[in-house]
Amino acid sequence: MNRGSKLWNQIASYAIQERMVRVKDDPADIDVVILAKKFTLKDKNRVAVVSDDEGVARIVKENRVFKGIEHLSCGAFVSILAAAVSDADMRKILDQTVERVFRASWSYKKKTRRYIDVAMLIDDLTDTARFVRSAAQVGTEAKIEEIKEEELAAIPEKEPEVLSPEDALIIAQQLVIKARETREIYNIRDAENVLLEILTKSSELIYSIGELEQRVIVERMLRSELFEHHSWLFDYKLTRNEIVEALVHAEACRVFMNFISVGKEAVENLISLQGLLYLLLGQYTQALNLFKSIPSRNHEMSPNQLLGLTVSLIATNQPDNAILQLKRFPDLLDGMISSMHTYANDLYSHGQRELAIDILKTIVKNFSKREDIYPSMKRLFILTRLRPDLVEVDLKVLKLFKQKLKEEGKDSTKRGIPASWQKALPLEISVADNKEVVDQFTGYYHVLDLIKEPEKDEMHCIAWNESNNSTWKLVFDSAYKPALEESVKIRITSGTIIAIRPAKKKDIFRGAIVFEDPAIQPVMVKAW
Repeated sequence: MNRGSKLWNQIASYAIQERMVRVKDDPADIDVVILAKKFTLKDKNRVAVVSDDEGVARIVKENRVFKGIEHLSCGAFVSILAAAVSDADMRKILDQTVERVFRASWSYKKKTRRYIDVAMLIDDLTDTARFVRSAAQVGTEAKIEEIKEEELAAIPEKEPEVLSPEDALIIAQQLVIKARETREIYNIRDAENVLLEILTKSSELIYSIGELEQRVIVERMLRSELFEHHSWLFDYKLTRNEIVEALVHAEACRVFMNFISVGKEAVENLISLQGLLYLLLGQYTQALNLFKSIPSRNHEMSPNQLLGLTVSLIATNQPDNAILQLKRFPDLLDGMISSMHTYANDLYSHGQRELAIDILKTIVKNFSKREDIYPSMKRLFILTRLRPDLVEVDLKVLKLFKQKLKEEGKDSTKRGIPASWQKALPLEISVADNKEVVDQFTGYYHVLDLIKEPEKDEMHCIAWNESNNSTWKLVFDSAYKPALEESVKIRITSGTIIAIRPAKKKDIFRGAIVFEDPAIQPVMVKAW
């Protein structure tokens, strides 16, 4: 591995800047992810990085260089191996190893985790589902092998009125196969139908078996499949921003956790995930009660609980209590500031704008001497360009903007539009002939608001441009709607500005920029 290469140095710089890994102490972390990238380029292999290191996981998920590379925890990896191995002796060894590795994986994450976001908690739920499936398979395969293969492969044309234990086992196995097939091809309608089918038939199948050992096997098989299916549907719904539906499946997973031995940490993570989603929906009291319900030991608090409790207190107008909680656990502050910053972006993208700004204001005012506060301060300044009144009365925040943001903290929105910009129209963004003017429009546009104009088939994006320190209204074709809705900021990499319309006095933006065939490079607000 060439540690002097351009790619190695770029990734190392990114990891240091985002506080992901201590490169000097752990250069091998960068080696691993770059090696994974090289494997994907060779014969277009599918590659996953197996690691319980939080920094490595974040590099793989957040850096676009590693798009397409998966991340697996050590527990998930061994669970997958155990499910895939056909050799009976090796299967037995792996089955015995799964639980120990899964518990060790959780223990390591609990001790070392500092940064939390919704995507990581979803990964934890997926890991748990893989473990539950592997654990359920212990002993199941041997019993199924006792039934002839041709019998197992044949779905009964008509289910007998009175089920024998063999019939019940075959039908249960076929339901499991059907459920997995719907997930593999992402057939959501069939996935929901098979879920209902399993729920409808499970009691009949279980209680048709008199022998305790076989009954336990069928129970375990169906319960693990239901847990995995609910967790898959949860993830599916959430990626489509169907949060209420996702929460229904999350609650089902929590019910199943009462009957599956997954450990306290897995339960706590799921409760934390539910709480963060309730906050996105604006159900602040419900979220606060959930985070308070997480049991703590020896007056300690996990990073998950601290993040959720802090944000919930801010949401319910208790910022002083929130700061007291944060200051009680100074060793967690390193990752907590970044976690709150990221979660504020999630809230803003889901319409919880004032809460997002309140979170950033709270951490900026109370931790302004910390180095890692700078991104939050810059983000707060940008977000309040849409609603400057939200910080107008807060003299401390305004003073910090002037002290720490300097050039970046200036607002040129009211300066009007120079004649040279109008003379340069139409302006091709990718052409350097008018470099002075082009440079004014090529920096990142931070998305503040989206307005649909169905009559004109347009999307209007209110955005802050960091190249000219101004708020603009960007006019796009409505086809750009999906990319804009999921972006925290965008960069225009090519296309033509055909018009810049001056703003009216009451407008909060400097002018309206009309693009023709622009290519945008989005930076997503969420990885889930």
